[in-house]
Parts: sequence; C-alpha cells; structure tokens
Amino acid sequence: MTTNWNQLQSADNPLTVFPTAYMPPIGYLSLLKESSQLTIEAHEHYIKQSIRNRAYILSANGIQSLTIPIKKRNKNLRITSSQAEIDNKTPWQQNHLRSIRSAYGKAPYFDYYYPDIEKIILTPFDKMIELNTTLTSYILNKVKLDIPITKTESYISEYKNDYRNIFNKDGKVPQIKHKAYIQAFCDRFEFTDNLSSIDLLFNTGTEALTYL
Repeated sequence: MTTNWNQLQSADNPLTVFPTAYMPPIGYLSLLKESSQLTIEAHEHYIKQSIRNRAYILSANGIQSLTIPIKKRNKNLRITSSQAEIDNKTPWQQNHLRSIRSAYGKAPYFDYYYPDIEKIILTPFDKMIELNTTLTSYILNKVKLDIPITKTESYISEYKNDYRNIFNKDGKVPQIKHKAYIQAFCDRFEFTDNLSSIDLLFNTGTEALTYL
C-alpha cells in the first residue's frame, strides 16, 4: 500500500525513514512493527554492497548473499538510491531464484510464497528501488504488517525516527535479537538471526509476526 509523502508529514505523526532494502532483513521488520508508516529514503547517496541491493539467506553451505547487480556509472558520479539501475543483462534473477529454491524448497511454507516472490523478481524492473519496494510491500502484507509505504521527495539530513544508517553491511542491527525459530538446515547450523525476511516467511508462515 502506498500513500502520499506530504500526507504523512506532521508533528503528531513524524516520519519513520528507512533505506530501501532488497528482501529486507528481519530486523527491518522488527523496527517497523511499532511504526504507523514506512518512508523509504529515495534521495540519499546510494551505498553499494549494503541492504539496498543485498540480502542474506541460509543455504546448505551456510549464510549466502544475494546481490542485485547495479549498472556501473562514471566513478566520479554519485547517484541516489532512486537512480540506481539494475543490470538486467546478467542472469541474476535466475541465479537468485535457484539459490532460494535450493535453500528453502523443503521449508514448510515455501509453496505458499515462492510463486509470488518468483513473479516479482522476474518482473523486468529498471530501478532497484522499485523492485525493492514491491518486494517489501508483499512481505509486509504476508506478515500482517498493514503499513503504508511512501518515498521521500527530497533529501533531509535528520528525522526523528531515522533508521537509514542503523544497519551493518551484513544487514544486522546489533542491539536487536530475535526469538529463535526452526530454520532450514537446523540440523547443520545453530539458529542464524536476522537473515532476509523471506527466511522467516518460508519457515514460519502466518506465525511470522510473533517472532518480530
């Protein structure tokens, strides 16, 4: 669900601002759980190799990163997150979907959610932020977080609820710990916290909200 940015700006309802994120980490959802809306920062300088274009899943060999390839530009030219264009000349969609199937094909809720996620990833989006927003909206809906999503219309240096720089390179928020749930490959690895939210979705389904 999307809404107008200006409608959300008020002293009584300060904006909660997050970076755009590819299949956002579970900590992203935990922080959103207490919010009435999600505003995605569209005008920050794009930060490579961060949650903006990278997600982490648990595979048979351990933690695996899935990275959206971004078209290269002049090194001296800074771009915003809203300007980051996906390099669809590479077969990244097929590679990501193959990794997701391999990691979660036997998870209890895989068949419920995978077809929708596959359809979104295979959609030929030009801009990273549009793909991310579509996936985030889908995930929020499935974990029953009915939160309107909007994007910033300009860059502002500070917000009252500002989560743009709280995530580590690996997508973690150090101070957030989640209740353990049964994961794929739990016979090989101890519980791995704060992976992509699809890990929570495939493994816990409709109970996902109780783990945030």
